Amino acid sequence: MQFHILKKHEITLGDVDSCLVIPLFEKDFPLESALLSEADELRLQTLADKEIITGGADENYYFPCPNSDYQGILVLGLGKRDQFRKETLRRAAGKAVEAFRSNRIQQVILDLSHYSELPAEALIEGLILAQYDFTVYKHPEPDATEPVKVSAVTLLVRDDYDPSLLQEQVRVAALSAMSANGARHLANTPPNEMTPSALAAFAEGIAEDSGCECKILEPTQLASLGMNALLGVSHGSAQPSRLIVLNYHHSDDAKTVAIVGKGVTFDTGGISLKPAASMHEMKYDMCGAAAVLCTMMNVVELKPKLNVICVVPAAENMTGDAAQRPGDIVKAYNGKTIEVHNTDAEGRLILADAMAYTVDKYKPDMIVDMATLTGACVIGLGHYAAGLFSTDDTLAEALRLAGEESGERLWRLPLWEDYERLIDGNHADICNIGPREGGAITAAAFLKRFVGDTPWAHIDIAGTAWGVKNIPYWSTDHATGFGVRLLTQWLLQMQAQD
Repeated sequence: MQFHILKKHEITLGDVDSCLVIPLFEKDFPLESALLSEADELRLQTLADKEIITGGADENYYFPCPNSDYQGILVLGLGKRDQFRKETLRRAAGKAVEAFRSNRIQQVILDLSHYSELPAEALIEGLILAQYDFTVYKHPEPDATEPVKVSAVTLLVRDDYDPSLLQEQVRVAALSAMSANGARHLANTPPNEMTPSALAAFAEGIAEDSGCECKILEPTQLASLGMNALLGVSHGSAQPSRLIVLNYHHSDDAKTVAIVGKGVTFDTGGISLKPAASMHEMKYDMCGAAAVLCTMMNVVELKPKLNVICVVPAAENMTGDAAQRPGDIVKAYNGKTIEVHNTDAEGRLILADAMAYTVDKYKPDMIVDMATLTGACVIGLGHYAAGLFSTDDTLAEALRLAGEESGERLWRLPLWEDYERLIDGNHADICNIGPREGGAITAAAFLKRFVGDTPWAHIDIAGTAWGVKNIPYWSTDHATGFGVRLLTQWLLQMQAQD
């Protein structure tokens, strides 16, 4: 997608596939645009007088203009002005894609000349996210026409406006949204192709020619390091485990931040077998890995003044004659013994080794893990916020604010010592599952035992990684890429504070 920031005298109209987008707060008339013809202005005012156009949130109105220098006008409803936030524009743009697609619009002109306060970067994100589709494995119908997508966006600004700041905001927004779509692509890819080794190859591609170091640890190396929690999960699979490490180094004086993502490329539940009905969705159990890897795509492009370590434990959890059994005891990288009571609580096992290794080898100033960890989090929060757990209030608040800014919201849950006692082992130091109640919290309490004193946050994205309804820029048929824009925003915020 191409982007241009222009002033009125710099725009050339007359493109037959262009659409003029006019933002409108609810009943905040008249509609204003520096490009709107007098005839179209009168027509739109008539529609407004009849309350056909109101400017209500998500109430976009497309108006064809066959006699004008643009193909049509889209009135972008933003709702009540005092309730507006960046997410409002992001969702309005996502909904607008329906009109653009059906009217075969390829070029959009967003008139900001009377709305310079609008965060135009949110519109860019909404467009890019909403236009994503996963059709790699589909053959088009013989007579099907190629779907039309918006390929160019022009932002019209006032003559006295300096476009340099907006240019950078748009660049970052476009990059983040495209990387989020990259995470969606990884997650949507079928598990027979998206294996641990395929994830490792993707990471190597990120590192190539980017100045970022990539290290892939294979089973023999994992065994020599004592990563038996990670290895145990993949014992029933023909696909060997991998530990993927991407290391972006800015300077010795910069903060070191670690991001860790759960990479279970398919999860049958192992011996503790999952129900068959929705098991096909377990290809999404690597959405945490997809999110942190695609965040690193942004890191190597934006080059923040931070050292960023990205770690992905990758495994496939299958049944088989060598599969891990309920009752097994394994020793993790940090020496703690783990009693396995449920082989379907495997994500915390692979994260335990990954985080203990990361803390030991890289000594980060802080560590954040992201994982589709528990169904309990989905029960507690549904699909519109991820669970946040942290040992550090400053870190938790920074992540929460990044979630509000990116629209990928977080809700903090407690991590009290009472919960930690619930995962003490009977015959080992720790058990991999606690009681049914408070399951998302006890899972976080398990992970806490593997980060030592390092400030840490755990983000449970089980409810937000796929299946989200009624958000126009996400489809329920696809993974969401949740976490890429959140983590990117957080890293940029942290850089700005130094």
